Amino acid sequence: MNKVLLSEYFEIKSTIQDDKINFELSEKEYKDALPFLGRSAINNGIVDYVSPMPSKINDGGILTIALDGSTGATFYQHHKFCSGQNIWGLIPKEKYFDQFDPEIALFIVTSIRKAVKNYSYNLSLTKTRLMKVKILLPIQSDGTVDTNYIKASMKGLRNIEVIKEIPELRCL
Repeated sequence: MNKVLLSEYFEIKSTIQDDKINFELSEKEYKDALPFLGRSAINNGIVDYVSPMPSKINDGGILTIALDGSTGATFYQHHKFCSGQNIWGLIPKEKYFDQFDPEIALFIVTSIRKAVKNYSYNLSLTKTRLMKVKILLPIQSDGTVDTNYIKASMKGLRNIEVIKEIPELRCL
């Protein structure tokens, strides 16, 4: 395992954000409803479901992190989502990952959470600070992430197969 800059392996950018009051709330059972992320440390950051507004939709398949509120709350977003304020996206850089799926994401989420655990409401996580965060990752000699090592490590977790089914379902 190597300690590496998060910003070297992930593009860190603001999600498309708006206040929840500007969305029409929806029931999660509605097939087109999208998760609305807030700065919550539970439920994958989902605080509600909203009707989609095309200009306010973020792509899934990325990590998200709250910079304040529940500072450092990090999750993998399987599906498209809408976002409140101060939620940032961590997009894996293709040159370092030969694949990026829920198993790999869960491994990295854990590493990020450990790296940012000392940030809080009093010492908030800013983009500048996030750019300097170092996480533990298995790195191969060519600088790429050893995704085979991650996959092998994750096989030992109980019920890991459940996360493989999530992409086929919408988060309800």
